[in-house]
Amino acid sequence: FFPKELLLCIFFLGLQIECLSHCLELEKHPTYVAVVNSIFLGATKNKVVFNNSINLPISNCFESLGLYDRNMKVVIGCYDGSLHGWESTASDTVSIEEKVEKLELTFAYSAHRSCTKCIALMTERNGDLMASGGTDEVIRVYNLKTKREIGELDRHTDQILSLEFIGRKHLISGSMDGGLCLWQTKDWKCVHTLKGHKPGPVTGIGVHPSGNVAFSTSSDNSLRMWDLTSGRPASRNRLRDFKQLGLPTWSLNGDTYSVVGDDRTVLIFSIDNENGKPEASIVYRSRVNATCFLGNDFLATGCEDGTVRIVNLGGDEVAQLDCSENSRVRSMRSLSAPNNDALILVVALSDGVIQFWKIPSDPKQSKKLNLKTKYLPLIILF
Repeated sequence: FFPKELLLCIFFLGLQIECLSHCLELEKHPTYVAVVNSIFLGATKNKVVFNNSINLPISNCFESLGLYDRNMKVVIGCYDGSLHGWESTASDTVSIEEKVEKLELTFAYSAHRSCTKCIALMTERNGDLMASGGTDEVIRVYNLKTKREIGELDRHTDQILSLEFIGRKHLISGSMDGGLCLWQTKDWKCVHTLKGHKPGPVTGIGVHPSGNVAFSTSSDNSLRMWDLTSGRPASRNRLRDFKQLGLPTWSLNGDTYSVVGDDRTVLIFSIDNENGKPEASIVYRSRVNATCFLGNDFLATGCEDGTVRIVNLGGDEVAQLDCSENSRVRSMRSLSAPNNDALILVVALSDGVIQFWKIPSDPKQSKKLNLKTKYLPLIILF
């Protein structure tokens, strides 16, 4: 007979090996990627939607990046319901190449019983507060600093498709059941249930940088504005040329926003245009899976054919990034590089590859960073 202590050691060693194997498998087929450069300045915070399920809190002012010693974080959600997170141990004064080289795997959560559809990270808490939603109809909330689950929110009756934090006090969620819920973070109570879309999925939510209003998209071809201070509808823009809208996103200054109609047409709007008509309309041959504003002047679109097209606000294509010939662009996020010399676009591909692109003021000069990042398996289970 073996001593109990030896048996316990063998058991936990086998568990860690199994978890490590599982963890390595999770690097394949990400459903989305979230990148947080957890630097902020001023009272208003900006959140940008980069695809139909992922919300990225980022700095309201890129120039504030070098003022805080915070680390880059990358979070991946997978089809099997798991979450993977990496964090950089480098300071913000080093180059972006060095920051990415020092990304280390810090957690792997089995969050949902099936596909993880969306994620949100709170900027005010250095990205340490995270919420995820899945096809199991549950929203799970985590404290990434303590590596503990805070709890779960189960108000929705169908799969969760969109999540966004609104400042420090609220979280908004959209579901396949056609409803939106506004949660307060102090006690995680649902303070408002927003209804207005016809029965069908809420395909996306975009929160204005001020945090006062948001718009949502659905399969009822309407773009609805919501007053988040009162929890009431503000307006509706009916786009009758499309059966379904999705992928809503705001520019950093909140003057421009975009949506995707019927998966292939990108519409760019200006808040100064009161007639609700788009300033530009771009039709793609390939399905659009992700959108992302690069600052205030350019919009990046990630396509099914493995390319990222960068257009100006007039809809003219200024650059094309050839990310892959054999896989799809699933998600994109952007963050500022040290010294504000460029933007960094993080692209998640369907084959499990994550790419980092350096986007200068002239997107034609964009280049992919050839990095050899070693992800260290630090697995945290609970």
